[in-house]
Amino acid sequence: MIMKRAILLSAFIFGIATNSIAQQISLEGVVTVQNSKTNFGETQYVKNAELTHPKAKSEVTGDDGKFTLKIQGIEWGRQVQIFVTLHGAHKDYEVVNEKELQSIILGQKKPVSVYICKKIELEDRRAAMIGINMKKYTDQIKLREKERDDLEAKYDYESARYKILEKQIDSLRKVARDMNALIQEWAESLTTINLDDQSEMYVKAYQCFANGHLDSVSHYLPDVWLKQQQEELLRQQEEGKKKVETGQILIEAGQRDLELAKAGLADNVKSWMLKAKAMALENRYEQAINYYEEAVNTDSQNTANLFEFASYLHSIREYGKAEKYYLQCLESYRILGKENPNAYLADRARILNNLAILHRVTNEHSKALEKNEEALEIRRMLAQENPKEYLADVAQTLNNLAILHDRLKEYPKALEEYEEALEIRRNLAAENPKEYLAGVAQTLTNIGILHWITKEYQKAAQEHEEALEIRRNLAAENPKTINGVATTLVNLAIVHYDTKEYDKALEEYTEALEIYRNLATENPKAYLTLVARTLDNLANLHEKMNEYQKALEGYEEALEIRRNLAVENPKAYLVSVAETLNNLAELYQNNKKYPKAVKEYEEALKIYRKFATESPKVYSDALVRILTHLSQCYLFAKAYTQSEQFAREALALDSAALNGEVWLAHSLLLQGRYDEAEKIYATLLQTNVETGRAPSLQDNLEELEKAGAIPEERNDDVEKIRKMLNNE
Repeated sequence: MIMKRAILLSAFIFGIATNSIAQQISLEGVVTVQNSKTNFGETQYVKNAELTHPKAKSEVTGDDGKFTLKIQGIEWGRQVQIFVTLHGAHKDYEVVNEKELQSIILGQKKPVSVYICKKIELEDRRAAMIGINMKKYTDQIKLREKERDDLEAKYDYESARYKILEKQIDSLRKVARDMNALIQEWAESLTTINLDDQSEMYVKAYQCFANGHLDSVSHYLPDVWLKQQQEELLRQQEEGKKKVETGQILIEAGQRDLELAKAGLADNVKSWMLKAKAMALENRYEQAINYYEEAVNTDSQNTANLFEFASYLHSIREYGKAEKYYLQCLESYRILGKENPNAYLADRARILNNLAILHRVTNEHSKALEKNEEALEIRRMLAQENPKEYLADVAQTLNNLAILHDRLKEYPKALEEYEEALEIRRNLAAENPKEYLAGVAQTLTNIGILHWITKEYQKAAQEHEEALEIRRNLAAENPKTINGVATTLVNLAIVHYDTKEYDKALEEYTEALEIYRNLATENPKAYLTLVARTLDNLANLHEKMNEYQKALEGYEEALEIRRNLAVENPKAYLVSVAETLNNLAELYQNNKKYPKAVKEYEEALKIYRKFATESPKVYSDALVRILTHLSQCYLFAKAYTQSEQFAREALALDSAALNGEVWLAHSLLLQGRYDEAEKIYATLLQTNVETGRAPSLQDNLEELEKAGAIPEERNDDVEKIRKMLNNE
């Protein structure tokens, strides 16, 4: 079978005035097998590759892999599109560097490089790169665990070696956490690089990265050397531009310098990007960001690098910076799209999709809605022309749009979008169940969550059960997908918790926890956070069942896991530490252990304050919730001024925070500021009459009285308020 691939060769049009007219321009190039010189010592040239252009006679490569397309009627510096058709021994290969081939200039001196590879080889290299960067940690952990287990078998728990091993195992587990998704993305991009075109230093650094020797990357690509190279190439590029600008006589010399500088800078950028990936995998965020910035500032038009940097920033919750680079990437595609509007639509939709998710997280719902709808419009249009390739993207965007409408409490819209996404995914799964059944389960899960929110518990349970059946079947064929079973079990347990079917919820949480624990032993980086989340949920269930000790143990284990994760990756995990601290504090508060509750709430508050300075819209609700809890706890602890302080701060963030008004009224009353308190009580009483929103103020006063939190000298004031609340 003949493989045919369209390759877009884009041109950068320099800002100089010329009187050039359409003429015949030769586009020279060579077709080779990717990495053949690096792997086998000599370049393997591709024979019988056919290259065509609508305004050129087709060319077939010879033994040397070279071709020359003589293109008629197109000006120098314009973009062209060529087609590569592979025959004979290479008919099962594919062109690897399609993205790079979108920035070739018609008329340039440097030959066009086209390199090909078997798809299975690309996939194998990608899998090996991912596996080796994870395996070395698990191997080291297993080695030390075996030695520790041998000591345990001898009951040698107190030896220095045993304690050292415990620390080493804990440390190695921390190193192995996080960044799994990014490793996969990077393997995707790195395996498309043709090492035959790179410097010896880069090849050595690349091989270190591929073999998991991350510390050696900087050895072969030292900062000082890269910086010097970068400065020299930028200087060369500027000189080239000046030569071009001086006139037609120097165009050829200037163009040559520009091409050399451009090629050198491209290699320099790849080196910065490789170092950024290595630092990110080591959780050295500042250095990773610094290296990414060097790369994207050197070549601000490289959309792939911009997108990768934005995605990395997104993953470590640097939302403001991530948005900046997503938008820069989007603008680059808009500019490129002026020449060929349809060429970059899929890329634009992908960025819009990510921006929508980012805006949803930062509670910028109108922006999220705008980006989602634009992405959906593009993907619907693409799917009309090529449903096989783009219908799955339509379903994904509908799913994201439904999540947003769900958050905005526009449940009918959300349900309509979920159902359309589900229909698309069911149809796709009917033809290709292996690829699309997981998507069916995902959308069923989302619909189940929507029905849970709207308290349609029977429907929610049915949808989660269907999703669970699908995921159990998928896991039976591919055990690596067992995490989907655990996720659905947790969702089903939440439904059964709300329907007071605690035995079912307990069984589902327990099975999910066992799955996550097993997964975390092999890949702690990916699954320890899910262990902690399930422990949180299970502890909440034990609390509901009045099993205080079990609840306490669950929260404390979840907190320990999340603290350890946050040491390595504070951006990603500190917020989850705050969430568990809040849950633990509520347990203490509900059991009238107010000093302990205050301690946990205040630590959680400190974390939320830190994140709220960067993303106030994201964390304002959490801040208000903790501030009102603190106000309540301090009130019961007879610290009335602190109670007032936290209640006022909650109301400053959200003037409609009902609990803030309640605890403010109580704190003022118990401080002897009767007139101020009375006004708030009157407002709350009116709110209760009009909307039924206000809580039982009488119950609050009774609880305070039982807790001995009402000073004796305030009893008369409290009695007057009680009479007012009873309309006496």
